[in-house]
Amino acid sequence: MNIDSLDPNLFAPASRDAWLKLVNRALKGADFEEALLSRTDDGIAIQPLYARRLDATPLPRRRIDTPWTISQRMDDPDIDRAFTQLDADLANGADGIHLLSKTSPSAFGIGIDAEADRLAAKLAAALSGKDISLRLDGFSPALAEALAGSSKLAGLHAGLDMFTPSQATSELTDSFKRLSDAGGSGTILNADGRAIDNAGGTEAQELAVVAASLVAHLRLLEQAGLAPEAILNATSLCLSADQNQFVTMAKARAARMLFARIAEACGVSNPPTAHLFMETSYRMLTRLDPETNILRNTIAVFAAGTGGVDEISVLPHTLTHGIPDPLARRLARNTQTVLIAESHLDHVIDPAAGAGGIEALTEALAEKAWEIFVGIERDGGLAKNIASGRLAAMVTEARASRVAKPIVGTTLFAMKTERPVVVLGALGTVTAGMGLRPVRLDEEAPL
Repeated sequence: MNIDSLDPNLFAPASRDAWLKLVNRALKGADFEEALLSRTDDGIAIQPLYARRLDATPLPRRRIDTPWTISQRMDDPDIDRAFTQLDADLANGADGIHLLSKTSPSAFGIGIDAEADRLAAKLAAALSGKDISLRLDGFSPALAEALAGSSKLAGLHAGLDMFTPSQATSELTDSFKRLSDAGGSGTILNADGRAIDNAGGTEAQELAVVAASLVAHLRLLEQAGLAPEAILNATSLCLSADQNQFVTMAKARAARMLFARIAEACGVSNPPTAHLFMETSYRMLTRLDPETNILRNTIAVFAAGTGGVDEISVLPHTLTHGIPDPLARRLARNTQTVLIAESHLDHVIDPAAGAGGIEALTEALAEKAWEIFVGIERDGGLAKNIASGRLAAMVTEARASRVAKPIVGTTLFAMKTERPVVVLGALGTVTAGMGLRPVRLDEEAPL
């Protein structure tokens, strides 16, 4: 007799009450919440069991007909070597370039330092005619405008951000208009929360800052007569992805919920799908036994990809030691190509949709982030919170109160003798973002 083990009628109906009786018997009097309930660093309760959500609405990436963009960092201070690396990246699977200025808070001690016109000309020559997306990070609007006028990119994410020191707020409106008039695909603005994660803030705080940044840009550009729908369509939401798989998936999905809620508040009846960019977390990288960073990056990319991200950039595993060499860059790039080409993670649109646990975590994160966002707005908006030090104080308090976790390679299974790490040069000064300095977990961990 053939038995289909997937037949739902093969087993007797189950109920939560019946499950709880079995659990309580196994606990032998121990408290259910203490034994089986866990909480995120935002205090969100995670139950051990959830029912499936049959009415769930998928939260897909902007373009569901293609995989997410494999965006490879271009950040070597040696400009000639950086363009040699660019050729290797484009020949071996990258379809996006994440170009970082040395003044970007996400450069982490390296980054490009070149005159805008020269850099634009070299990029135009290297990328013209190629189906490549280019993301600018920390550059003045002049570079984006030069590229928009001279290069036929598949997509240009200009990275304009009123909270980046290199970009004057007074210039942003005019630059936005000129880039809009130039046309092309991609985005113009960044609503960026990565500095919060890398300084030790919680997931809800990071999401709240993204929401506050988005609203600040909406206010600025609406005053210049621009329509909310056009502003939303031209904005990229930027977040960190770390090794906490389910929380990272929920964070990506919650960002889309917050974006839709803000669009609704602006009276946009048919809002665009948010463009969501994620970079693997600098905070989770370790200096000791850096090969363990490859595992953390892999989980982070898996979580971001299954969370419905449009574009991912991976920090090479040796970045804590210096300028990554070709092998470290190759491993960062191939982390994504393997998960797309061999694991086919892009084939299912929002695989978490309907999963009770992730749906509940997504909603709870979005609500907690909205609560923090409302507080930021009540205190005058993100710019005033940064200037007054309230944002830094909030993140510092959160970092101090977060429960210390073991770090593989540093506090757990640490090697007795470290292997030498090959890098191409030393790191420079790490730039702060929003008044917050990146602090890795292994820098805080007692050895």
